[in-house]
Amino acid sequence: MSSISAQGVVERASAELSKRINGLGLRSKHHHGNSSSSTDGSNSANSNSNSSSNTSSGKTSVMERVTNALCGGSSSSNSQTNSNSNSNNSSSQVLTPATPDKPLRGNASVPPVANTHIIMPASNSNNTLPAAHHTAAMLMQQQQQQQQQQLQAMAGSTLINSNHHVVPVPPVNMPLGAPPTPTVKSIAKQMNITIPAPGSPTFSTMGLAAAQKNQHMYQQQGTNTTAQGYASQLAAAVTQSALIVHKHPPHIHNSIEALLLDDRFLNRFFQYFSPYERRALAQVCIKWRDILYRSPRYWSGLLPTLQCRELRLMPACERGKLYNSLIRRGFHALGLVGASDEDALDVVHSFPLASKHVHSLSLRCSSISDRGLETLLDHLQSLFELELAGCNEVTEAGLWACLTPRIVSLSLADCINIADEAVGAVAQLLPSLYEFSLQAYHVTDAALGYFSPKQSHSLSILRLQSCWELTNHGIVNIVHSLPHLTVLSLSGCSKLTDDGVELIAENLQKLRALDLSWCPRITDASLEYIACDLNQLEELTLDRCVHITDIGVGYISTMLSLTALFLRWCSQVRDFGLQHLCSMRNLQVLSLAGCPLLTSSGLSSLIQLRHLQELELTNCPGASQELFDYLKEHLPRCLIIE
Repeated sequence: MSSISAQGVVERASAELSKRINGLGLRSKHHHGNSSSSTDGSNSANSNSNSSSNTSSGKTSVMERVTNALCGGSSSSNSQTNSNSNSNNSSSQVLTPATPDKPLRGNASVPPVANTHIIMPASNSNNTLPAAHHTAAMLMQQQQQQQQQQLQAMAGSTLINSNHHVVPVPPVNMPLGAPPTPTVKSIAKQMNITIPAPGSPTFSTMGLAAAQKNQHMYQQQGTNTTAQGYASQLAAAVTQSALIVHKHPPHIHNSIEALLLDDRFLNRFFQYFSPYERRALAQVCIKWRDILYRSPRYWSGLLPTLQCRELRLMPACERGKLYNSLIRRGFHALGLVGASDEDALDVVHSFPLASKHVHSLSLRCSSISDRGLETLLDHLQSLFELELAGCNEVTEAGLWACLTPRIVSLSLADCINIADEAVGAVAQLLPSLYEFSLQAYHVTDAALGYFSPKQSHSLSILRLQSCWELTNHGIVNIVHSLPHLTVLSLSGCSKLTDDGVELIAENLQKLRALDLSWCPRITDASLEYIACDLNQLEELTLDRCVHITDIGVGYISTMLSLTALFLRWCSQVRDFGLQHLCSMRNLQVLSLAGCPLLTSSGLSSLIQLRHLQELELTNCPGASQELFDYLKEHLPRCLIIE
């Protein structure tokens, strides 16, 4: 081999020193694998160096490297052994410390720097070195020993990785137990929030910036940098980074308790719960309550319902705070249970913000009279939704006195004084009515003739529930007065027959949802009318229609637009009808609860409905646990209600 200059020896020694220093801490992906290299490029040198290097190969993930540092990965201490064993034939190799394959569990401490032996390549066949080479080697060993002493002094508090980044070291004799609650850790990790161990040092970005700046400086200098200058620059960078240490920086939390009071973390944490569950979370502490009350998005879909019996026991100031908290949470609806006229007056005096912020009012099981209802509605100037359920003191005269044209949604249920005249008041006083729900046992066909052309274009949703006196003549009034209905419910209208359904199918072809549950006179003929004319129907409810058979189910199966079908307690539906339903590829919701003639064999065929999202099979004698397991296996995206 040709002789090598002293400058080349110094350059190789400088490179080896950088590897030794970088080996103290985390290794980058370029240092995992065969970490030793040949200085002269010969095959024999490569084979010798590979035998003393780390046996692990491939790239290591960032998480494994962090675990290696925090769990006590130890550097090799067998470099001297390797150098001694290979002293006879190592004239062309450079020994490097090996890296353990896996981090060591237990007490983590910074390992001492192993003594490095750099053996210079031979310049001739006699393995003799020029004097300049020997001088450079001695100088290199002196600089290396000084550098090792400096690094060992700082090893108790820092580690230096291959990019010269300062990494915190866990204290000695600190047990490594199981991680905290996965939810907290995972959310903190997503938000880049660090939870260090108590007492462990942490470093600001100033130290990292200084190390990167120095690294960039000596990388720019290239091969002209001597070993002594390289070591001095690296020591300066390490010292500058290590000096900037903070025990408790303000932006890093030292415990789970502190993290659970952090605003950023809690805002993300509360998103994992439903609005119903957040009611309990708001009662944990004042901090959680304030954060939950601050954002209205946490309470969307909830109706705040107040028990007036409990409100009467609270001081007036506390009731005012409660009302104001509703506004803080972004509620624009109010529900009162058991309200009287005195409670209505209290809302007017204690809740002045309700005048502009409450858009929806629900009164349930209340003894409020016409006078109290009128006073309350006069105060709520922004109200456009009203529900009265179980308000037996409200009369038809009260509705004539308090209904305002602002109301677009009205629900009247279980009010014994509501009859035909109430429907007349609704038709005359609410020209912009969009949704009307009525549950009244004494409403007749004549009431449905009150609807005027004012509602013909605005009214889109009509629900007539348990109107026992309603017949096919009332259906005639509906289809002529309200031709633009999209949702119609005639649940519990027991006198409705197939002729009335035929009128609906022929005249209300814009319907998207139809409810004919608890109509015992409906037969398969009604389903034929529906399948032929209602081409835009998406939801059909036929609960307790006991005369429907597999023939009617066959008619329904031809409706390509249908996405939800409810056949609860249809006692004549058999497995043959289910075979027809299996052809409905767009069906997403299906309920067969309480169908007694369905068998496990027929129900298992429902796996053909690949787009099914919800399947209800409660109270089905043919359903078994084996069937449920089979359906869950073949319909993994479907909710099976057992």
